[in-house]
Amino acid sequence: MNRELFMVFVPGISWILFALGGTQISAKVPGWKGWRRFILPAVYTTAVLIAGYWWWLATLVGIVAMIVYSFPYGDRTPWVIRFCVGCCYGIISAPIGLSWWNVITVVVFVGLFILSNTRVTARTFTWKVCEGFFGLLVGIQIAYKLLDTKRFW
Repeated sequence: MNRELFMVFVPGISWILFALGGTQISAKVPGWKGWRRFILPAVYTTAVLIAGYWWWLATLVGIVAMIVYSFPYGDRTPWVIRFCVGCCYGIISAPIGLSWWNVITVVVFVGLFILSNTRVTARTFTWKVCEGFFGLLVGIQIAYKLLDTKRFW
């Protein structure tokens, strides 16, 4: 796989699968959490393996994602827990390395939560858009580290 394709594929599929694994998709199509909690971590694991990382690092990325994507952050969840969940989203790529994208993920996660729950901006920052961005940001942090590696290329 071309290095730059990681920057297209991983964040793009991450946006789609994360959003599909969230809230109701349409009046007739419910969201299925399995897209987010199982399929997406498998995609991350596969991408990390393709990039040439050791199998146990790739597996660790997938396991961390499975665990973190199962944390609650719904309407009834206290804000301190939501903040902690956002911090956990920022460490999903930690087994293969950290970058500024980990910090950006946390800041944007919390910012989107605030914007989606503020009366003035809630219509613009709908929950489905926020879900997509959550997946996109994690996809970017992983793809950035995959692009950064010299192992496979």
